[in-house]
Amino acid sequence: MKNAQSGMKFVGWLVAAFAVTVMANGQTRLGVPAYQDPGSPQWTNWAAPGAKAVGIMIVNLNNGDDEAYYPSVDRAIRATRKQGTFVIGYTYTGYGTRDPKVVRRKIDAVYRNYLVDGMFFDEVPTDCNASNPFLPTQLLYYEALTNYVHEKVGARVTVLNPGTYSASDCWMGITNILMNWESQGLKDYRDNYVDYPWVHQYPPDRFWHIVYGMGKDQIQSALDLAKQRNAGWVYLTGEIANPYDSPPRYWEEEAAAVEQQTVQTPFATVWPDSVDVQGGLMRGRTSIRWSSTGANAAEWEIFLDTDRNAKTGYHGGDVAVGAEYMFDAEGGSARLWQYAGTGTDWNWTEVPANAALDLLDPAVQVASFDTVALGGIKALNFQIRALDAASHAAVNLSSANHSSEVHPSENRAAYDSYVLTLSVGNTGMLFDITNHPQ
Repeated sequence: MKNAQSGMKFVGWLVAAFAVTVMANGQTRLGVPAYQDPGSPQWTNWAAPGAKAVGIMIVNLNNGDDEAYYPSVDRAIRATRKQGTFVIGYTYTGYGTRDPKVVRRKIDAVYRNYLVDGMFFDEVPTDCNASNPFLPTQLLYYEALTNYVHEKVGARVTVLNPGTYSASDCWMGITNILMNWESQGLKDYRDNYVDYPWVHQYPPDRFWHIVYGMGKDQIQSALDLAKQRNAGWVYLTGEIANPYDSPPRYWEEEAAAVEQQTVQTPFATVWPDSVDVQGGLMRGRTSIRWSSTGANAAEWEIFLDTDRNAKTGYHGGDVAVGAEYMFDAEGGSARLWQYAGTGTDWNWTEVPANAALDLLDPAVQVASFDTVALGGIKALNFQIRALDAASHAAVNLSSANHSSEVHPSENRAAYDSYVLTLSVGNTGMLFDITNHPQ
C-alpha cells in the first residue's frame, strides 16, 4: 500500500477505525489511507466525518522514510486525535527483507516527532512460517518489530498488512489489526476473497478490508460483505491509479452509511455472584450495552450462542449464530428465552432470569439477565438484532411459550450487528485502558 507517487514528498497517514483495546467494538468503522499532508485540504476532508465514522489515520511521510519534524504536521495530528480519531505511523518492511535496524529507526523517528497511537507495517508476507534473512522465520521478524512498538510510551496499536487472506491465524498473536484484504473492485472482493473460519473466532475489530475502484452505488454491498466476513475496519474508494491520494467522491455518503448503523459500539461484561450487606446471595449478571442510531427500533433481540456452534440451536431467519438462548425486549418488558425447536422453526420457552432492558440515555441500551440462567457456560457468541415496527408486530413474543414454523419477522426489515464474543469468566471490574493523551 505504498504511495504511488513515492518520488514526491508526501506526508500522509493511514486512517482506520480500531477497536481491539482502543476503540469502538463490533461495528464498521472507516480506515482511510490518507496519503497527503496532515492539515492539507485532502486530510481535512478525510477527517471531517469525525470519530463516529473515521477511527485511525496513518502517518506516511514519504513512504515512512522522512525522519524530519514538521510543526504543521504535528498540529494537524494533535487536532485529529483530539476529535477522537487515532493516528498511527507508517513504515514498509519489504515482505521481511528490510533490515530491522532500519525499520526500528523509522519507528523511533515517528514516536520522537509526533504523538501517535501506534504503527502500520506495510508489505507483510502471508506465510508467517517462511524463512527470513534476518531471523529464522517471518513470524519472529515481525514479532520483534511489533514488540518494539508495544514497548513505546503511549498507545501502541500495530497493524500488519499482507493485503490478502491466509489459511493460518499465525499473525493474530503479534498484532492488533490484520489487513487481510486490499484489492480492486467489488467483483474481486465478492468472488475471490476466501472466508476462512478462523477469522470468525476473533472480534471484527481485528480485521481491515480495503476495496478501491468501486462505485458509489456499491457502498452498501461492500459494507455488507465486510460485516459477513468479520472485518470491522473498511475503506472504500472509486479511485484506481492512486486510490490513497484523495478522498473518494462519495466520501460523505460512505461516512453516512457507517454512522447510520443501527447497532453501534456493543460491549458486554459479566459480574460474578456476590453477597449483599446482610450476607444474602446476589446473582451474577450478564450485561450487554450498545448505542442505537438511525431509525428507532421497536424491539431488540439478542441471540446467544452458548456452545459457539452456528449449526446448533436456532439458526433460521438469517441469524449468523446458532442461538441456544435469546434475550427479547420491547418497551419496558424484557425476557430470556431458551430455544426448544429443531433449528429453523421459531420455538422458544421462557427462562426465569430477571431480564431487564434499561436506557442509559435515549441512544444507549443495556440488556441484562442472571448469568446462571445460561447453564454454567464459559463463553458465548452473540448477535444483536433491531426490529422495526412491522417486524416487531410480527414477532410479538407475548406468551411464555411461543412457536411457529419460521421467524415471524423473516423477510422483514431488520438490522443485525456483527457476531461478537464474550468470556463469561471475565468480570465487570476489569476494563481495557485507553492510553490516548491529548
